[in-house]
Amino acid sequence: MTLREPRPRQPLVGLALCAVLGIFAADQWPVEARWPLALMGIGALALLIRPSTVGCWLFCGLAFFSLHTLRHHGHAARVLAREFAAGPRVVRATGIVSDEPEKPAFWSRTVTARFRLKLESISLGGEARASDVLVNISWAGDFPAYGDRVSLTGSAANLEPARNPGQFDFTGYQQRLGVWSEIRARFATDCRIESRGHGHVVQAFAYRAARWIQTQLALGLEDEPEISDLIASMVLGLRGETPLEMKALFQRTGTMHLFAVSGLNVAMLAAIALFTLRPLRLGRAAGILITIPILAGYALVTGLSASCVRATIMCALFLFAGLVDRHPLAFNSLGAAACAILAWDTNQLFSPGFQFSFVLVVVIVWLSGKIQRRIERLGRPDAFLPRALWRWPQLIGAWTAEKLAAALGVTGSAWLGSLLFTLGYFHLFLPAALLANIFAVPIAFAVLGLGLATLLAAPVWKLGAVLCNNANWVCAKALLAVLEICALIPGGWHYVEVPHLSRPPVCEITVLDLGDGGAAHLRADGRDWLFDCGSLPAYNRIVLPYLRTRGVNHLDGLLLTHGDALHLGGALPALDDFRPRLFVDSVLRDKSPTRKNFHVELAARGQGKGLYAPGDVIHLSERVTVRVLYPPAGLQRATADDKALVLQLEAAGTRVLFMSDSGFATEQWLLENEPDLRSDVLIKGHHAKDLSGTLDFVARVQPQAVICGALGYGGLPGQLDAWEQSLVARGITVCRQDRAGAVHVEIRDDGFTIRALVNGQTFRSRAR
Repeated sequence: MTLREPRPRQPLVGLALCAVLGIFAADQWPVEARWPLALMGIGALALLIRPSTVGCWLFCGLAFFSLHTLRHHGHAARVLAREFAAGPRVVRATGIVSDEPEKPAFWSRTVTARFRLKLESISLGGEARASDVLVNISWAGDFPAYGDRVSLTGSAANLEPARNPGQFDFTGYQQRLGVWSEIRARFATDCRIESRGHGHVVQAFAYRAARWIQTQLALGLEDEPEISDLIASMVLGLRGETPLEMKALFQRTGTMHLFAVSGLNVAMLAAIALFTLRPLRLGRAAGILITIPILAGYALVTGLSASCVRATIMCALFLFAGLVDRHPLAFNSLGAAACAILAWDTNQLFSPGFQFSFVLVVVIVWLSGKIQRRIERLGRPDAFLPRALWRWPQLIGAWTAEKLAAALGVTGSAWLGSLLFTLGYFHLFLPAALLANIFAVPIAFAVLGLGLATLLAAPVWKLGAVLCNNANWVCAKALLAVLEICALIPGGWHYVEVPHLSRPPVCEITVLDLGDGGAAHLRADGRDWLFDCGSLPAYNRIVLPYLRTRGVNHLDGLLLTHGDALHLGGALPALDDFRPRLFVDSVLRDKSPTRKNFHVELAARGQGKGLYAPGDVIHLSERVTVRVLYPPAGLQRATADDKALVLQLEAAGTRVLFMSDSGFATEQWLLENEPDLRSDVLIKGHHAKDLSGTLDFVARVQPQAVICGALGYGGLPGQLDAWEQSLVARGITVCRQDRAGAVHVEIRDDGFTIRALVNGQTFRSRAR
């Protein structure tokens, strides 16, 4: 009879799981803080009287339940947000700049910087009061710095929710950070820097250190800013510095984790620190005690991301275990790291970085050894042959199998551990990630090593730092080449949609909210069409992420209504991203340079386009057709909006009329020349200069519902009120996208349903 080796106790694993459950429960079912606090007191008394493991678990869960209730549901920023719930208010605020200001991502007439402000006082309606919450600031004055005390007068409002499906939920992300409101200043005279140097000394040092590191990593690479930004991103985790195309390459090869400062960075830094300190003969204990603060400083400089904090805590526990002659336990160390991070900020539980980091490490620790042992057996000689009798081919085979098994064990388990997150967050299925990581991780290790060598050489040997950076340039180029090859593997990456349990509709239409521009996605029997694609920024920020979340890899057709850059500015990148099979265009020409450039690119690629006139029919699927109503060939119009395609979709007996930005002239032509305009749904934008949606025209269309885009630049939402009220008086439902955001239309055999994303407005068709 053989006795199993006793398993070491890992108490922090259970406590970490209870902490997770407590925070999740508090987030889903908020209650007044006094109840969990009272239960905590009762639990503490019970533990003192009769200690038990289950009691400790329950007490830990209650403690984190209470902590999240106090920090999130009872947050002072949430209380302040209630005062702005009715709408924007003019305020005067004073506070300290709490992070590094950034320049606006897009050009702005007035905004010079965006940053987070730790309020000291805020004046509402002439009444000033103290406050210590965080708010976002759109600044119009001289560029400030971290730690500046500033004052400003502006319009305060709550952060708006995401207005389109698939769009990054910036508001939800900010609320988890404790930011619920923003203040926007319009004029430089409303913004004033009162004094400087009020930030935390450690945080100020971290920002200066990060800037110094970026400068050193760019030495000798001034003519290659993209490569130097890539190296800095891998060393410091600065994803914002990497171009969108490069990020997409890393996403499609499953190597985005190389941008996260994690265990690889921390372990390498610890190894280099210990190796550097060894010649000083300080002793093992002194070396460890010096290395741990270095790791903590690195975590601070890189922004205290969940993955870096987790790796730092685990590495510190590993080093401490060596000091007291204890064997470090991976899962117990993970539990300690999770408890420490969640105690610091309970909202970290809902961060993708926290979830990805911990789940990935758990899967690697649990599964990599099992995979490695199974693969190693394939390369070993007969088990009954003593190792002393192995010949050189057998030794080489066993050594190769061992190294390959180690690489495949970690890579395979990491791929499985990240599968749920790549599907859920990026909507990507990545078979090529297995191969890409085998080659990319060693090169990334070299990039990190050379980056750290640059930082060590820079203070004493500038030429050495330049040489290291040039060697790193070679490694970074090699990494990109490997990833580009892996991204070209057929079937290596595929965007997927979260599966739906309900039966798919005959046709579904998603009208995206792009402000002045326009874009709509149509799906019919698994075929995907895009009607316009918005401006270039809107395409990259809204349209592309949305289509990826819908699992769109190829478009069956791209239809461009007219030459407005706000409607077709994203057409060129859409060619590469989705390779549309059919292009639908108007027979009329216009002076739009954006449309002209698009046609030139189509000709250069040898791709044709279809020019459609009234009476032409486009078959989206067997049951869904689109009939072109306007414009006729030879029509003379001065503006692009008056040349926009007007289309009537029919599916399962339901009609939808797409008017784009057509105005009064187009509506009059249709009233005079088109006998059957009747449609169940009218989707319209706004003409740049003319009236649109006249009551005579709406009376001929007889819609049950109207989906109306927001007014153009400079238009006031109040201008739509009278028009909306006149339609509502006729029994027509109006979905205004300035209130509703993106609108989704589902057409089934028994009618259609309209749902708005932002305000939840819902309409179900009635029988005609």
